[in-house]
Amino acid sequence: MKFKAKIDWWMLLIFVSFLALNIWAVWGLFTGGAGSIILAIVFTPINIFLMLPIWLNTYYLLDESELLVKCGLGKGTRIGYSQITSVSKTRNLISAPALSLDRLEVRYKSISGSFSDTVIISPKDRAGFIEQLQIKNTDIEASDNPIPMSKSSRVTRVVAVAITAIFLVGVGIMFAVGLREPVVTIHNDNIQISAMYGLSVDISNIANISLLDQSMREVGAGSRTNGFNGGTWRGHFTAGLLFVTPDSSPTVRIERSNGSNIFISFRNNERTMMLYDELSALGILQ
Repeated sequence: MKFKAKIDWWMLLIFVSFLALNIWAVWGLFTGGAGSIILAIVFTPINIFLMLPIWLNTYYLLDESELLVKCGLGKGTRIGYSQITSVSKTRNLISAPALSLDRLEVRYKSISGSFSDTVIISPKDRAGFIEQLQIKNTDIEASDNPIPMSKSSRVTRVVAVAITAIFLVGVGIMFAVGLREPVVTIHNDNIQISAMYGLSVDISNIANISLLDQSMREVGAGSRTNGFNGGTWRGHFTAGLLFVTPDSSPTVRIERSNGSNIFISFRNNERTMMLYDELSALGILQ
């Protein structure tokens, strides 16, 4: 009989986050995102050979003579029923073939009987698993009293949760900042662009300001060398420094005497036109 592993929401969130980052990185490679190569190289093998197999291929099989604990791409652990001495509830956070904190600790003896060992699992149907296990071996002791978590395990749990939270918050902040539209403020001697990869542009360094009828995708951004392209394009691309919504037109182009061109567009094309009108008042148009 096969028992599926229970998956806690926080564990599922980790899997989905890794997968989403991988998809975003690979997608970036096909949309002018050379900077996504590193992320794609890192996350693709992690997802293919670790995260997805663990997510999709963790289960516990009770066959005729032994328990098979399967997790990911490995062969799994096989334990004969005659070797198993007890099964108890536990919330031990030690690394194990378990995707939930609602766990069972299975104690068993080695084949030679010279030592004892444990395996921690998280069957979705814990009661059914224990019942079937005791049918296979009536001498197996089952305890409903959870094994108390050690101080080191509690510390490990807190650290693991904290790292996961920091990772998810960091990813969320990155996307929130990257998707936020730029704020362009025109001063007497400079133009301040507040956004991810924002900067201040001296008016004396501006050679020309023009309005392109095309979107930045139509103009062509080239490869991304250091920037963000998660739905908006921010940062350094082959074409220049971008603060654009790639499929929105028109696009404002600021040509600098010293430095790469700057491109700006908003989701609302009227807002882009208003920015161009405000820049036109500087009298730099050629």
